[in-house]
This record gives sequence, C-alpha cells and structure tokens, in this order.
Amino acid sequence: MNAQLISSLFIFAVGLGIGVLLQRYVLSRGTNVALLERELDKLKGQQLHLKDDIQQHFHQTANLTHSLTQNYQALYEHLAKGSEQFTTQPLTDLKSMLAPSQDDTPDHSSSQQSDETDPPKSPPESSQP
Repeated sequence: MNAQLISSLFIFAVGLGIGVLLQRYVLSRGTNVALLERELDKLKGQQLHLKDDIQQHFHQTANLTHSLTQNYQALYEHLAKGSEQFTTQPLTDLKSMLAPSQDDTPDHSSSQQSDETDPPKSPPESSQP
C-alpha cells in the first residue's frame, strides 16, 4: 500500500503540474488575445480618426478650389471690363493708323512723291567669289 500511495501521489502531482501548465498556456493565450483585441480597437479608432481628417481635408480643398474658381472668374470679368473700357477707342485709332488707306498708297506715276516717301534704295549686293 505504501508503494501504491506513493505512485498515486506521484501521478496526482504530475497531473496537477500538467494542469497548471495547461492553465497558464490557455490563460496566456487569452491574455494575448485580449491584448490583440485592445490593440485592434485602438488601430480601428486611429483609422476612423484618420478617415475623418482626410474627409475634412478634401472638403476644405473643394471649398478652396471653388473660391479660387470664383476669384479667377471675377478677375477675368474685371480684366474684360477694363479691356473694353480702355482699349475700344485706342484700338480703332491704332487700326486706322496701321491699315494703309487708299490715299496713302504710293503712286509711282509721280517721281517726286515716291522720292519723298520711299527710303533710298541701296544698290543690290553682288556676290563675288
């Protein structure tokens, strides 16, 4: 009975040791799972925060682009009004000055007129080798 008691106590101790090791292993896995779940929740919160920041950024970009377009349109309209106001008359005067009229065309029939209006002609250059 003594040997049987010792072997029973030994088997009980081994079973107890295996039970403790399995419990620590299972609990440590559960602790790791809990840590991973907390980390996952933290990362999801960061992702949602980042998503909101990106959405706000694009919303502000759209608003700024819209106001930029309106400012360019206002600038264009301002320049167009200034162009109409300041260049309508001077352009017609300039066009009339630049466009040769019928009276201003040189008349080759009178030699005095062509000498006074035409610049002196240089003799043609001859190329010598």
